[in-house]
Amino acid sequence: MNDSITQHLIRQLHRSPWRLAAVVTGGGSEALSRLLSVPGASETVLEALIPYSSASLEDFLHYKPAHYCSRATAQAMAMRAFFRARDLEKRNSKHELDDTHLIGVGCSASLRSLRPKKGQHRVHIAVQTAQVSSLASLVLTKDSRDREREENVVAALLLNRIADVTGISDRIPMDLLPGERVDESSASAWPTWSELILGKRKVACAIKTEQDASLDSFSGVLFPGAFNPLHEGHQRMAELAEKITGHPVDFEISIENVDKPPLDFFDIQKRASQFAPAQRCWLTRAPTFLEKTKIFPEATFVVGADTIVRIAEPRYYNDSIEQRDAALEELRQQNCRFVVFPRVVKEHFLSLEDLTLPPMLAERCEAVSSSEFRMDISSTELRSGA
Repeated sequence: MNDSITQHLIRQLHRSPWRLAAVVTGGGSEALSRLLSVPGASETVLEALIPYSSASLEDFLHYKPAHYCSRATAQAMAMRAFFRARDLEKRNSKHELDDTHLIGVGCSASLRSLRPKKGQHRVHIAVQTAQVSSLASLVLTKDSRDREREENVVAALLLNRIADVTGISDRIPMDLLPGERVDESSASAWPTWSELILGKRKVACAIKTEQDASLDSFSGVLFPGAFNPLHEGHQRMAELAEKITGHPVDFEISIENVDKPPLDFFDIQKRASQFAPAQRCWLTRAPTFLEKTKIFPEATFVVGADTIVRIAEPRYYNDSIEQRDAALEELRQQNCRFVVFPRVVKEHFLSLEDLTLPPMLAERCEAVSSSEFRMDISSTELRSGA
């Protein structure tokens, strides 16, 4: 790495209004060292974490990733880091909260170590702001550098990505070998998406042409889901729910989820693009149905049997039946209802009548029979190619 260019870039960053939280694993610690070694780091770095063991990374992410070194893992790390930066800055008494100049950085790498690696030496770096999601991936020529040189390449790539999103023009020359190429991409948010990420609005419309849509246009029937991907089973459920309720079905995607990482702008763009212009899709930060009802009171929710079972499970309420029942009572007071479709639950295709639910939840449900709907297709199977 060129020390003079690196230090000049970092000095510019330290003088800027940008503040960051960075999380690196498997490689990338050299970038953190460079950031901290240049005077003024306290004006930029809110937090720098190295969850090196798999258990530590899982604790940080709040879930176990399918692959520890991957683009998806780096994206999830960057989103967690961004929300962490926002929380830390909010609590920082020296500064007023400036949401628009916060950065979350995630670096997931697999580099040279004492024992030869079976797979490629590679790095994935994600940078998240309120306006942009940025990704860079690089496969290093195996066994062509020692660990120090690989760390220098990763540090240059990471610092250059930060410079890119912050508008700093300097770039650190990269020690790339013939055939090596950085794969870079970015996704920009629409203003309403940024406001949603920052908590300045409760809901935003996923469709570009519907950015000014208000909740006054909500149909009254809501189909929540990840829709990763949207498939014919979802579409058939929406068609039947419209016939049952007599109202069009609106879709909803929460960018935060109880069991999954937060969505970044790549994810949001990809999922929003699946819906036809006539299909209203709302974005929220409401991972639970209790939070959804506060945005969509008196909604009729379109759900599968697997989802209605989860709503009744105490583990989502700190393993407390009392807390669960209090939440179900609030759902009842909000006058929400559920149209429940048959789905696979623990390897069995079950309808509402096959389930044992708390009475105050069961009385809010209307069953769709297996004779009306029978599709075993799932988004998970489609993603895995099953």
